[in-house]
Parts: sequence; C-alpha cells; structure tokens
Amino acid sequence: MRRSGVLTFCSLAVCSFVLAQAAFGAGSTWSLVEADWIRQAETWVEPPKPAQTFEDARGAVDGVKDGKYGFHVGHQANPWWQVELGPEPILVSRIVVFNRLDYAPGLHNADHLIILTSDDAKDWAVRHRNEGKFFGGVAMAKPLEVRFEGEGISARYVRLTIPSATPIFFHLDEVEIYGAEKANVNLALGKPVDQSSTSTWSTAKGRVEKKPEVTYPIEYFLERGRRLAADLRQMSVDTGAFTAELRRLEGDYKKLGSRGPDETRRRLYLKVRRVVRGLAFSNPLLDFGELLFVKRFTQETYPDVCLNHMPWVSRPGGDICVLRMAGPEGEPEVRNILKGALGPGHVHGMDLWWDADRVVFGYAKAKSNEPPAGWKDRLTNYRLRRTEEPIHIFEVNIDGTNLRQLTDGEWSDLDPTYAPNGDIVFASERCGCSLQCNEYDKDETSCNLFSCKPDGTDIRWMSVSKDGDYLPHTLADGTIGYTRWEYQERGWAHIQSIWTIRPDGTGADALFKQHFNDPWALEDMRSIPGLGMNKLTAIAAGHHTLAVGPVVVITPSAGMNSPKGIRIVTPGVHPPEGGMSGETVDEGGVFDSSGFYSTVWPLSEKYFLASYSYSNAQTEPAGYGIYLIDVFGTKELIYRDESISCFIPMPLEPRPKPPILPDTTDPNKSYAVCSVANVTYGVEGVRPGQARYIRISQRLQWPYDNEYGGHRYTEKAYPNNWTPVRVIGTVPVESDGSSHFRVPADTPVYFQLLDKDHMELRRMRSFISFQPGEVRGCVGCHETREEAPMSSRRIALALKREPLDPVPPAWGEGAVSFLRDIQPIFDKHCVNCHSGLKPAGSLDFCGGLTAGPKQGPGHSDYVAGYGMNRAFETIIQHKLVSWSAVQGDSAITEPLTFGSHRSKLMEVLREGACGKRARLSRAEWLRLVTWIDGNAPYHDRFVNKRQKQRAYSLPADAVLVGKISNIHKRRCGSCHKASEVSRPDWIDIHRPKRSLFLTAPLATSAGGTGRCGRAVYDHCEDRDYRAVLELVESAVEKAWKYPRRDLVSLRKEWARQ
Repeated sequence: MRRSGVLTFCSLAVCSFVLAQAAFGAGSTWSLVEADWIRQAETWVEPPKPAQTFEDARGAVDGVKDGKYGFHVGHQANPWWQVELGPEPILVSRIVVFNRLDYAPGLHNADHLIILTSDDAKDWAVRHRNEGKFFGGVAMAKPLEVRFEGEGISARYVRLTIPSATPIFFHLDEVEIYGAEKANVNLALGKPVDQSSTSTWSTAKGRVEKKPEVTYPIEYFLERGRRLAADLRQMSVDTGAFTAELRRLEGDYKKLGSRGPDETRRRLYLKVRRVVRGLAFSNPLLDFGELLFVKRFTQETYPDVCLNHMPWVSRPGGDICVLRMAGPEGEPEVRNILKGALGPGHVHGMDLWWDADRVVFGYAKAKSNEPPAGWKDRLTNYRLRRTEEPIHIFEVNIDGTNLRQLTDGEWSDLDPTYAPNGDIVFASERCGCSLQCNEYDKDETSCNLFSCKPDGTDIRWMSVSKDGDYLPHTLADGTIGYTRWEYQERGWAHIQSIWTIRPDGTGADALFKQHFNDPWALEDMRSIPGLGMNKLTAIAAGHHTLAVGPVVVITPSAGMNSPKGIRIVTPGVHPPEGGMSGETVDEGGVFDSSGFYSTVWPLSEKYFLASYSYSNAQTEPAGYGIYLIDVFGTKELIYRDESISCFIPMPLEPRPKPPILPDTTDPNKSYAVCSVANVTYGVEGVRPGQARYIRISQRLQWPYDNEYGGHRYTEKAYPNNWTPVRVIGTVPVESDGSSHFRVPADTPVYFQLLDKDHMELRRMRSFISFQPGEVRGCVGCHETREEAPMSSRRIALALKREPLDPVPPAWGEGAVSFLRDIQPIFDKHCVNCHSGLKPAGSLDFCGGLTAGPKQGPGHSDYVAGYGMNRAFETIIQHKLVSWSAVQGDSAITEPLTFGSHRSKLMEVLREGACGKRARLSRAEWLRLVTWIDGNAPYHDRFVNKRQKQRAYSLPADAVLVGKISNIHKRRCGSCHKASEVSRPDWIDIHRPKRSLFLTAPLATSAGGTGRCGRAVYDHCEDRDYRAVLELVESAVEKAWKYPRRDLVSLRKEWARQ
C-alpha cells in the first residue's frame, strides 16, 4: 500500500534507471552505495582455510602468557593436546601449565587434567592426575606445576588430556616443559604440536596469508541479475530494460576478458551492480514508501543470549526513525519520532501496530549521553542495577504524538510485540530469576515472557521458565514465537530453540530445534508473509553472542528436530559461536566472507530486509546498516548511518492482523489439567504396561532480588545438578497407558515414567509450565507435532474419571534434601560397616559434614553453603548412582539411560548381600529411588551471597581441626597420623558426644565403642577427652546457631531434640 505523496520503491526503480543513464546519482547516499559495492568486491575472496589441529595447537608453545586461550579443542569427549620435544626422548624435570582465565564457564574444565608421556606417541604413561584441583596461570591462582624426582622422566612426547565421557571444551593458555640440565630453558617453546580437534575459535597460528587482490565479481552479478529478473517476471515485473542492459554489459565483459585492466573492470563492475540494484528495487514487494527502523549503538557488553536486557548494554543514543525512500539512486530522507522526548537512552526492541499508526517499544533511560562507569565490567552489575533505571515499555504514534509510558517498577521490560487482541507481550525480569551459572562473582537476571493490557495494566506472567525466554514476536497464526534457552540436567550451550505460546500463556510448546546442536541458537524469528506457520525466518547465533549470524529460513514441518528444516540464505556468514547445520538455499544465496546479519524482516521466502555489519566483531557500535538481500545473491544497501548502527527494519504500511486467539485460562484455579492417551506411545524400549506411574517434579529457579542480588546453588552444576529438585508427586498410569491429573499452575514442571517399583524408565530433560485452568492433552511421552496416533473409538480409561492430584513424597512438597531425607537411611542401615578408618569396600556412608569447594576459581575462602557430607561425596566419587550428563548436549534422552535402574547402589540393595542385611522398608525404598531419579541432588535451597550473618561451616574451620589434631598427635600418634583421626566429618552434629574420634578411643566401660582396641581415654573425665569434647560441642553449637544451608533443613528437628 502507498502513502500519499511518496513514490514507492518499485515505481522509482524504473524511473531512476531510465533517468540515470547519462549520470550516476551524486548524493551522499549514492557515494555510500558505491563504496559498499567496492567493499563487497574487496571481500570477494575465498574465505581462509580452517585452521588445522597443529596450527591451533601452536598457541600453547608460543611463549605468550596472557590468560587467554592459546589453543581451543572442539567440544568432544576426552580431548587432548600434545607436544613433541625432539627426535629422541629427553629428560623432563618439571611441567608448568597455565590455565585460560578469561572465560568464567570454562575455568574448571581442566580441573581433572591428566599429563601423560610417551616415546613413540603410541604407548602412554600417566605422570600426573590433577584430581579436580583448580589451577590458575598469570592470575587468580598459581599455575599447575608438576615436578619429577631425581633426574626427571624420559619423554619424547608430552600429552595433556581431560578424561571426560561427555563432550567438553579444552583450552589452555600456555604449556612449559623444563629439563634437568638447563633448568630455566623451556623445552616446549616452538616445538611441533598437535591436538585432537579444532573448534570455531581455533586459529592458524604461524600461517602467513597473502593479501588477495581485489576481485570484481562481474560474471557473478551478471548471472545473479539474470536469475533475479527471471523471478521478477513471474511477479509481472517488466524487466526488459534491465535485461537488455545486462546483455550489453555482458558483451563488454566478454570483450574485456578475465584479465582486463583493473580500473576498467572496476568501472564495468559498478555498472553491472547499478543495473542489478535497479532490478532489485523494481520488486513489487518493495511497494511501500517508508521504512521504520531503530537507530541504536550496537550492544557492546554482555554479548549473550540471556544478557541483552541490562539497561546499560548499549551506549545512550539513537531514535525510532522513518526512512522516506527515493528509489535505488535517490537521496532518502530520515525523520526521528522520539526527538529526545525521553531524554538520554536507547530503544530496546520495537513493534509496529497492524494499522501502521503506532509503535510500542522498550526504552532504557540513561543519566547522560555517556554510559555509566564500569558498564563493561560484569562484576558491576549488582551496583548498576541499584543505580540505573530499568528498561520500560512505551508507546507512541508514528507522527510522534501521544507518547506514553506503559510499564514501571524495579524490573526491566523490553522487546515488546503487539498481540492481535491489542495486548502487549514482552520479555521481563519480573520473574525474579537469576542465571544458573556464573553467579559466584556476578549478579545477572533472566527473563520470562509477560503480557499487559494496551494501557499497561493487568500484567500477567505468561511463560514460567527457570532459564530464559527472549525476543518475542507475534506469528501468523496469532501465537507468540520466542527463543527459549534451557539447560535442565544438561549443558548450557546448545538449546536456544524456537518455541511458541498463545497470548494468554497457554499452549507453550517447542516448534523447532529442541534436540539438535547446531546452530546453538535460533533467534528473532518471524513469519514469512503469506506462508502462515509453514516457514519462518530467523538468525542463527551462538550462546555467548548477540542475536547475529546468518539469515536462515526455517521449515518446521521438515521435523522439529531435523537440521534439514534449515535453509541458509547467507551461507558465507557463520554464527559467532558454535557450528552450523542446514543447507544453502537452492538459488545460492548471498555471497559473504565476513560479518554478521541481524533483525531480519521477511518480505517473502526469497526477499528480506536485514541489518548487516562487515565487521567480525559482533559488537561494533556503528557497524550495522540496513540492506535488501535475496536468495539470488542481491545485497543492496538501503541505509547506513556511519555514526550509529541501524536495526529492526520493517515496512511502514498496514499488514494483515493474525487471528485473535481466545483466552482459555481460569484465574480462579490454581492448577491445570493434563492428560496422556498412552504414555508408551513413541517410547521405544518401554513395553506396554511397563509404565505404572508418572512422577511430576520441578527444578527450582535461581532467585534474584534487588537487595541481595543473585543467589547461587553451585558452580557449573558441581558435581551433578544445576538446581534443587522439588518432587510434586506421582499419579497412576492406567492399564491402557493413559493418565489424567492436575499439575500446579505457573510452575515449570517435568515428567518421569516409572515402573511398578517407582523406578525411572524415562526422563524428560526439559520443562513446561501451564496457566491456571489450562487443559492440555498429548498422545504419548515423546510424540512430535508431525505425528498422529492411530485412530481409535475407545475412550482412554483415565479420561473416564476426574483428574487426580499428585501424591507427594514422604518429605512433603519441599525440595529434596540429602542430609534430611536420605542420610537417615544410610545411618540406619549402612554406617555400622561403612564408616571409620577402614570402611567396608572403602565406601564411607557416615553423615559427617564436608567443606565443599572453594569460593570460585582461585579464591582461598570456602563458601559456607557449598559444603556437603561424607556419604554424598562417597556416592558421587564412586559413581554409585547414575545421573544425567549435566554438561551434555541437546540429544533426546533414551529410556533407561540413567536413574535408579542404572545405579550400582540400587543394584546392590536389591540383589546383593547388602540388600539382605539392610532390608529397606517400602517407604525407604521410595525415598531412595525418588532421590536418585531426581538426579541425586544434595542441597534443597540456595545460598545468599550477601547474607547479613555469614554461615559457619564446621568442616572448614581450620582452627578447630588444628586444635583437635594437636591433642590427637599426643594421644593417638603412636598408632595413627593425627590428620587421619581428626577428620571434621567424624563429628556427629546431632550428638556431639558420639563423634567417632570421641567414641572410638573411649573405654567401653565409659560408654565408648572400643573400636580402637586399647582405650586411649579410660573415662570421660580425661583432660584431653574433655578438651576435645568441649571443642566439638562449641563448634556444633555454632554450626546450628549460624547454619549453612544443608543444616537449615534440619534446624527445626535439631531444636526439638
């Protein structure tokens, strides 16, 4: 549709082509266009060959130690790096390894590093196991230094590896190797190296690249112009003048030959580009006169799928702009809508109402035109959140009138989209959630989707996610499409997939890329006009990146989990992180050798508006301009402001409104109703009738509040969980496989299939939330949208009755605590044999507390809330239970992959000798299998980083242990090392007098156990016995007075005792 007084792209394209035969446009925009063509020609080179393994590996023996990665092995199991020291074995006296320190999620990747040596690169000898100890490098902590006794060890090859059955990234800063003769000479420097694989971040160290000559791709654009003309003719466009000119220029090209003078080729190239530009602008899909877009400095800090919502991520500046086009060679006009009405700041997301008369947008107000001090340092987040105003939602008419603020409060609201009924859907921090990683020294929030009425009232929580939902856009069917990041019992990298949800918050479901890895993220998806939900556009991105990368077309019907559903429009551009799946569009797409695309707007499945930057630095502040691209290879600059980036181009014209979906929620209900027709449908490996129950659980969100910042659970899911687990309860499965039950609303739940013994058959490693009153049914536990069950006239048995409420576990509806809910089982049945100096099978199941890991990488302090207990650490260290790979990828979880059926502990208790002795009750059995199938968590709550009263961790009290050890050195030294019998995990926190190092040496006549044989303390009045007891009682009293988080779960019980 045209606006009065404005010539459209299409009509102006033909006029401009005819009128400009004699002279090119001379305006500033035309200069930018020509400069852009030349820049494209300058990048028209074959992309550099990928780094080979030995080239990337050189970075660890180049003598540069800066805390960054010297090499970067790909995401694989058991990765390795090695160096060859010479043609013959030499003596090695010490090896020094400098860790990579600039990437928080990977700081502990090398904690379990193994060093091996070999004389022939075939037979390897283990020389050092790091056993989970963090080491630093140029900062944080000392590098790992391994010294060998005597003259050293003989080695020709030295290999470093990370033993890991699941894929893991391996990256170090530098490796130094020294010999016995010249103790200060680094024998590894510059020597031949290799590694097991390369990654996206691998570089060809030492390779000398010749700067290629400029290639003017005349033949390419002649061919692309012909293809474009053929497609436009199918759209009733008269391309005669254009194709005639292309034929004439093709004749000039043939006369010139492939090796004509450079300046002549340059002039001919520009002529061809000018014709193709005119052809591209004659497209009737460009039949609009004005273009809406946003000027904004590119986000420079927090480049991450989950961190674009901080108000200070971009420099203040920019506006919502309208571009009045003047054809392919005319001078466009730009007018600002806001014109500084909101003061300094930046626009953070925008949408146009269907009638094209108003805009809703997020705006981050700033105190000045300069960003706040420390804005690029993620450690300042806590301070800045308390001093900078959050992002709020605003609305304004296209002519700049009726500017009004819609949301307010302490949380940021951003990236709004209009719902067809007039409501506004947006991403927001109002969920009060923190991120599951990096919280030991940072304070970062997550976003969920919320909605409000057109006037900003009645704010509703739509998607209840513990991880994050981002970049919502209304799709053709009236639902909201968005990117959902999740990592439930798996790694953080690979699942940023496309989900949809109805505007009332019901029907949330994955649409595409839930269970394949590459690209890591699909973001900024939009429906393609005229194609409904059959095809979408999106940007393929990484995780620690902006929503930038190649432009892709998504066909969900190709299969939710099929990379074949991805067609790449810009195959020369790669995601800034991770790999890339899919196939190039049949027409060939746009040629690029660098840069990134962003905020794509589809005109059809072949033609697109998009922002593009030539820079490989995704955060270039003024790098992005607006382009017209298509599958035939067109890449034409529409507008660029060299002082600031331009994003979110969209035609300023009315467009069809999607259908209004009715509100199906019931705010008077606190639950939703779910039904499953046959739980074994689509589940290979589970027999009909084998599944008898469904367990419903919840992984708890990490809390965030603006007073205390982000709370924390553990670092990088150490040792086996990202969050606590709350078991809501179990419901029965009928004989036909059906089930019908209630679940709590606004709760991110997941399901497990259980057998008759309540043992897990299959686990859902994702989650879903339901709205109050929502009714949701599915066929089976893993059918996809493309599948339909066999027709049947029967009514599922479960549907013949009312939905059931889940039966909660014995400990109630709170999260499971190992110390409170599971340890009593071991105390009752196991510790008589499995405790003390020589526990049976070297398995110690005592309930004594352990200190846990230090406070973040390189810190010397223990985190009081991070400690566990001896029994739990025994179970984890000896892998007595089977838990999910919390650093694993996005693969579908097959039945009986892990859980109680795969756990040694349950096997022994069920069929082994321990089972005969222990004889667990039914209640104890249910506790144990429920805990294991919950991925064997230890803690049931989080740690407040800024607690007013610091918790006391008894086992981390070095002064206490030292005093006890001094007494034991005198009294027990003849038989034991003092450290062996002064273990703080031997302290009984419930009955201090029953602590093992008090009862074992005490005479039986005085109430001791006699485990030491000859009594050390003949009576309880022994001076040293009293001294140890007083130390223990005082420490236990302090532990309960200032409890760490595992003791909080027991505090009421202790008080009663």
